[in-house]
Amino acid sequence: MGEAERSRAGEAERDRAREAQGTGFRKQQGPFLRCPGGKAEEMGEMQVGPSGRPHQAVLPPSGRLRACLLPSAGLGQKHERSPLALHSAGLFVSSQPSQVEDALSGEEGEEKEEETAPAPARAPEDPVEPQLAEASQVLGASEMRQISLHLPPRVAGHSWSLAFRTSRDGFSLRSLYRQMEGHSGPVLLVLRDQDGQMFGAFSSSAIRLSKGFYGTGETFLFSFSPQLKVFKWTGNNSFFVKGDLDSLMMGCGSGHFGLWLDGDLYHGGSHPCATFNNEVLARQEQFCIKELEAWVLS
Repeated sequence: MGEAERSRAGEAERDRAREAQGTGFRKQQGPFLRCPGGKAEEMGEMQVGPSGRPHQAVLPPSGRLRACLLPSAGLGQKHERSPLALHSAGLFVSSQPSQVEDALSGEEGEEKEEETAPAPARAPEDPVEPQLAEASQVLGASEMRQISLHLPPRVAGHSWSLAFRTSRDGFSLRSLYRQMEGHSGPVLLVLRDQDGQMFGAFSSSAIRLSKGFYGTGETFLFSFSPQLKVFKWTGNNSFFVKGDLDSLMMGCGSGHFGLWLDGDLYHGGSHPCATFNNEVLARQEQFCIKELEAWVLS
């Protein structure tokens, strides 16, 4: 007797022993199919329990997609089906003969062919529309929306309150400081000069008198020239905002300010500076202010 015949005889003897012990397992010759991860592969041999449900399978060397065993169709019947439908219909899933795994879903005999479509990719959320208590006389609604995309997440959705406007409260820096009293939230400063250029700055805290520079890296400068350009903190220094009685300065480096305004809020200037690595915000380095607004975001 050859080695292969002795092996088969040994397996047959073990099968008879298991049946005698009441396990009820028996071998069923394939080809059957397994579907690991939805990929169908042929199985040459399957071990079946007393109920007729697949219990353990052995994968043959061919690995070709041919047919499968459906519990509802009766043991040994073959049906050509899509891999996903076969897997849903109760195919055994096993990668090693030693694994004992039940892949039947639901009750025996139930075939499920419905394919679950993948969830659609979530569309990017629309920018939060700024909630303005009144309309701006410097920037239009479109410009306000564009600016809002660059604001820190902590102020997203906050209402915008107009704390100061030169045409209403006067061309005076001291008046701006007074209007800022009682406010601690961040401020959006927007300007329109005599040439019609729109630009400004976002300050992470309220505009106020100070002995030195204050603020955080959330502070930035911007300009519409005519498209929006935003100049964020470079990390080179922390010269964000400084308020004197005679001037307001934002950004500094090599003796130049990214944006400065005089005590009358009429003359101003803009130069490239190390804090923001910005361009000149206006069309010229020196400009005259036509309208200035300070919006508190809280």
